[in-house]
Amino acid sequence: MKILHIAPFFTGGVGIVAKNLTYALSRLGNDVVIASPANPPEEIRENISTFYKLRELVLKDPLYAPMFALINKNIVEKIIRDVKPDIILTHGPLTLLASLIKTKIPWFSVVHGTYFNELKYMWQHPIRGIEKLKYWLSIGTTYHEDMEIYRYVTKKRNIYLVAVSKRTRQELIDAGVNPQRVFSVLNGVDKNIFKPMDKDKNLSILEKKYGVEVDNERLLLHVNPGAIKGTHILIKSIAILKKILKDRVMLLVVGNIGPSTYRSYIERLVKEMKLEDTVKFIGRVPHEELPYFYNIAELTIVPSYSEGAPLVIPESLACGTPVVATEVGGNSEYLRLALPKPDKYLVEIKEYDFSKTLAKKIGMALSYRAIPNIESIPSWFDIAKIYLKLFREKS
Repeated sequence: MKILHIAPFFTGGVGIVAKNLTYALSRLGNDVVIASPANPPEEIRENISTFYKLRELVLKDPLYAPMFALINKNIVEKIIRDVKPDIILTHGPLTLLASLIKTKIPWFSVVHGTYFNELKYMWQHPIRGIEKLKYWLSIGTTYHEDMEIYRYVTKKRNIYLVAVSKRTRQELIDAGVNPQRVFSVLNGVDKNIFKPMDKDKNLSILEKKYGVEVDNERLLLHVNPGAIKGTHILIKSIAILKKILKDRVMLLVVGNIGPSTYRSYIERLVKEMKLEDTVKFIGRVPHEELPYFYNIAELTIVPSYSEGAPLVIPESLACGTPVVATEVGGNSEYLRLALPKPDKYLVEIKEYDFSKTLAKKIGMALSYRAIPNIESIPSWFDIAKIYLKLFREKS
């Protein structure tokens, strides 16, 4: 099967999905052609037959998708004539291209999330001033524009959406998207990279490179912090745990924190709660080094207000580390696949500040000590086979 994959970039969560899907689809014997404004990473370059450069944009959502479609429409039309693909695969609202180009070739677009839940909570996040206004406008406008695009394109016979979780699919349907044009497929994980490793060896690596020193603490991990990720709620939970647990705990926060007013709030919160020796900020870490952190942690915490299908969860589970997560997006799907008694690890958000509930769940999970069923976590090859089945059904 010849697949034209229109990828916006190869960085961040969307980029990791684009890269791994490309690799798996090509290794399964398909002819994958990439069209992107970004150069394909080295890992997939030798597996694709052709690369077409698209025009780059410095714009952000909500302007990115419509402008991308307009300035790249003629280029993509020419690529389709040259390549003659069986299937066209793209991401999110870039599916707008499908409505601008007349072709009978089936189009699929991966929807990585909807911001549906974030609309409920974004007003209360501790972000200040102009940054708060920018955040509100970006999230609100992006959500409504994306839903309008999805409603419009799924009226067409040959355009389909692939939501990254069942909950995301339902959010699309609730927003008025044609349910017969929306499917759900979880994200996968590269099990060659994310796997159980020797804990002591990893501790030694992280001590040398990132100054991580552990002295009998119960080690917790939080990756990709931010307001939407509930980092401030987690820090409040750590303060509660510190008072009620007999054992010492340490929280490692991996990733950059923004915007600046939110970062300042987090730093102030840590000081006010006297958690300077308990919460350690690591900063940005290359994606391929995350397995070192997952393997030394006793638990990974994902207290997000909104998600699609966060890669953190299958990555952590594939390394053998259980996850405590909120019941949003695909979080519960992953935990129900891999953990015995998953309800012990799932946190229902009933109010904005759910720190007490989260602390209780973390304490319960630390005492339960479940071992994830690594085999049940889907690899990217498992996921690519599901995509191929969809492609064949619709082509």
